[in-house]
Amino acid sequence: MTDSNMPIVAAGLLAYLVAFALGTGPLIYVTLLVDEALTKRIDEYQEINDGNLPVAIELGATVVCQAILIRHAVYASMAILRTLFVPELPPAQWAAIFFRSGICALIIVLLGLGSVYISGSIFKKFSKKRLDVEAGIREKRNLAMAVFYAFVLVAITATLNEGVDDFSRSLIPYGRTGIIDLQ
Repeated sequence: MTDSNMPIVAAGLLAYLVAFALGTGPLIYVTLLVDEALTKRIDEYQEINDGNLPVAIELGATVVCQAILIRHAVYASMAILRTLFVPELPPAQWAAIFFRSGICALIIVLLGLGSVYISGSIFKKFSKKRLDVEAGIREKRNLAMAVFYAFVLVAITATLNEGVDDFSRSLIPYGRTGIIDLQ
């Protein structure tokens, strides 16, 4: 490994550390807190402790779908943080870069959390005449209903993913970013 590769390796290591730090704790924990706040009518953790498998499937699918969308926060934040590795970047700009990266991550996290919650709620409302998803999962403990709803959430997320990806990339300031060593 040459000395010219070190900034590239350092940027890659920083990307991994940011992904690890966000993914192993704050993003998933915040996701669970938001889900808990939005579903105050039921104590999902107690239901899971009591063995309610449909509620576990619903909550698990929601968390997975939200994680698929909020992962874009890591990419966009890292693309912004890579500007720290541009040669001759004045340290005075570092705070602005960290701030912009944090704001970008917050926007995408909120967008991901809200998108899954709102689209899930819309599906439950529009399907109520044919499928009472809420009652089927929570009251009747209908396992088939929970599995079906989980797949619906995954399908919705697959569609939303492209929009969140494109939006996250639009938050990245292009210009003096990246590392290019032409020597």
